[in-house]
Amino acid sequence: MKKILIATRNPGKLFEITNFLSDFSIKTVSLSDLGIRENVEETGKTYKENSVKKARFYAKLSGFPTIADDGGIE
Repeated sequence: MKKILIATRNPGKLFEITNFLSDFSIKTVSLSDLGIRENVEETGKTYKENSVKKARFYAKLSGFPTIADDGGIE
């Protein structure tokens, strides 16, 4: 089963996104599951810019495809 990182420490967001993806044959993992403690500075001007920045940062760090959101999924 393929794994995908949900780049959040918020249990509510993790549950929501994991539930949204439940019809797919993937296992979601969190930053905590992988022991990732690093933070990325959210300097974007939009939710989308911050989400993309976070997803790229944590994907590079973890080696997993990554989903991130910033105030809402875009």
